[in-house]
Amino acid sequence: MFYIRRMGCGCRHDGDFVLDNANGFDDYLCLFVKTPAMFVIDGREIYTEPDTFIIYDKNSPQYYKAVRNEYINDWIEFECTDNLSADTGLIFNVPQLVGERVDVSQYYKLIADCYYKAANHHAAGYLIKAMLSDVFSNISGDNAALPHYRELLDLRRRIYAEPAGEWSISAMSSLINISEPYLHLIYKKAFGVTCNADVINSRIEAARHYLECSQMTIEEIAFECGYKNPVHFSRQFKQMCSISPLEYRKSISYKNERKQL
Repeated sequence: MFYIRRMGCGCRHDGDFVLDNANGFDDYLCLFVKTPAMFVIDGREIYTEPDTFIIYDKNSPQYYKAVRNEYINDWIEFECTDNLSADTGLIFNVPQLVGERVDVSQYYKLIADCYYKAANHHAAGYLIKAMLSDVFSNISGDNAALPHYRELLDLRRRIYAEPAGEWSISAMSSLINISEPYLHLIYKKAFGVTCNADVINSRIEAARHYLECSQMTIEEIAFECGYKNPVHFSRQFKQMCSISPLEYRKSISYKNERKQL
């Protein structure tokens, strides 16, 4: 689960801007730098081009500054209770030139809309995970050259932002105006997971959020996450998480009680 602490989009500073945080943060820090900049990583100066992405691990030293007349970036400070590197294949503390391969700024705007305007924290978390997956799957690959790649990105953002949507394969293929078999093929090639599996993942993640942060019944959560049958929801949740929704909620309550002791 993702928990946003603070974030900002299109933040501008003058050419004297420097951030020097020797101890880092207790949370993760995600930056998308839109202007030339200089980072210090393990004592080494690294000069970067516009549209560079970096995610700092917890408690990692952070030093970066402007190198021209201004410095502009998008940023998010967040916590994550999952194994972040295993889920997204990311690399910590290394600037990565993204360029036009992934529309990172659009991700930040969508995340901000979910977080600030709609107060939809779990949807914001799904979008962070999708953004990280897209960025790091594109660092060494050629996914941006795939047919319909931009449309696939838009589809994936919508799946994570609206996990309860009617995401049938026919509906998804119609959005991109391609055949169902072809959607299966290029979606898996682009993201390493099938579109149907991504829909299920987004719904189970939403369910975990509701189980942790709400008092809704299991049946209410099932319907809120797009399931028409609570029995099917419970079966799929157990298949994905190894325990039932009720057992999951009890385990979270137990952990919270232990923290308070």
